[in-house]
Amino acid sequence: MNKKDTFYIGELSKIFDISVDTIRYYEKMGLLHPSRNPQNGYRCYSLTDFQTLILIRELMSLGFHSDQIRDFVSDRTIDSTLHMLEQEINRVNESILELYEKKHNIETRLTSLRNILSESEFEKVILEEKEKRPAVMITDDNLPDDYVDYYIAKFMKQTNKQLNTIGYSNCYTLDLSNSNPDSDYLRTKNIFFLGNLFSLEYNYSLPAGYYLCIFYRGSLKKTKQLVPKLYQYAKRHKLRVIGDPIEMCHIDDYETSKEEEFLIEVELPVEN
Repeated sequence: MNKKDTFYIGELSKIFDISVDTIRYYEKMGLLHPSRNPQNGYRCYSLTDFQTLILIRELMSLGFHSDQIRDFVSDRTIDSTLHMLEQEINRVNESILELYEKKHNIETRLTSLRNILSESEFEKVILEEKEKRPAVMITDDNLPDDYVDYYIAKFMKQTNKQLNTIGYSNCYTLDLSNSNPDSDYLRTKNIFFLGNLFSLEYNYSLPAGYYLCIFYRGSLKKTKQLVPKLYQYAKRHKLRVIGDPIEMCHIDDYETSKEEEFLIEVELPVEN
């Protein structure tokens, strides 16, 4: 076996399967300290640089950043090694928690969408008893459709919180008395979101009680056509209407650009 104690940069690059530029970067960071061949000026790396590169590769695979690696390589003690690993396991645990929360967030959206897609009773009035439902009120103003997203963005800016829209129901309390009879749509009193919104504090809720509910697919114009069915049902069954109807957009243009895939529910609070 021919013993060799110095290596050129190209040799190091092949052995470690890393680019010459990467090795030069490690040198610039102060991690490698090659000498120069006095005859040709080429960089010469020692066997000590092999250990350094092995450590760099190992620490990078564990997620350590360049500054941590430089500090570790330049001054290693068992205490510093333990301290570095303890810090990193804490960071990893935080990342795991963040990933778990993200996973839970996505699973909640999927469950919500799959549940609503399983709905099979369309344009039929159903009386349901519901628990109190917390919500986040975005604005208690009537908004043209074009301004809804503007107010959502404004709300997120003011609260410094991310509002979930995909897989969550954006809802509108309907203002029948002030609606334009010539319009295809009903005037709204507010906009709020239902669902487990994670980082947001709830500032509104739908009270527990009985609600007449009707689901439909397709254009939001159907809301105006179907609201009278709720009032007619209430009258026939001697139910007293105790609030305004609410339009709940379970699937709309946040989830699909195809209007025929929209899935909307209209609710009307009632009591015996």
